[in-house]
Amino acid sequence: MKVHILLGPPGSGKGTQAKRLVEHFSLVHLSTGDILRDAVSKETEIGLRAKAIMAAGKLVDDDTVNGLVFARLQDETGNVLFDGYPRTLQQAEALADFLSAQGIELGLVVDIEVPEEALEDRVVKRRVCSNNACGDIYHLDRKPPKTAGVCDKCGSSLKHRSDDTAEAFKSRMKAFYDTFKPLQAFYSGKPNYKRVDGTGMPDAVFATVVKIFEAHETSGERV
Repeated sequence: MKVHILLGPPGSGKGTQAKRLVEHFSLVHLSTGDILRDAVSKETEIGLRAKAIMAAGKLVDDDTVNGLVFARLQDETGNVLFDGYPRTLQQAEALADFLSAQGIELGLVVDIEVPEEALEDRVVKRRVCSNNACGDIYHLDRKPPKTAGVCDKCGSSLKHRSDDTAEAFKSRMKAFYDTFKPLQAFYSGKPNYKRVDGTGMPDAVFATVVKIFEAHETSGERV
């Protein structure tokens, strides 16, 4: 079993690239949001703890997030791609300790880099399919739907998420940089840490990331 990680700021395209990589390389896609919702719906002990924290209007703490992630990892047998985890240095350190203790290998850590001004445009003009089972993502200029407000894939309505505004974006970016710089420093010295220019079109970025994964595989490492 091997764990790969996608890093990057909000709007960098991590979610889009993760979905394509999972399909291309037959990986297990794990995101903290999905894991959290699953644990809450199943009313596991740690899921109920997370639910109580959110009900109080607080952010789920690192220890609880780590517990959710590690419990899920223990249920998996295939190679995993993390999208949006770890988010903090504490999470990264705890993950490293867990992987070492479990004999699980850390594979690639791919950092998708996009300038802040480009990120804001992506976020503010982003529209997402309201059907959670589909979740296709659009951009009003770069990838508009064929019919305004309607998902090309499933025909559901598109939504503009409440946190996809210029004001919310600036707040998110400040919080992101406060936690991301130590996280980036933690991984940047590792041999499998790779930076990718994420400013191009999604297909071009995907092609670059695929080459990194294929090079990793041909070097004797299985993706």
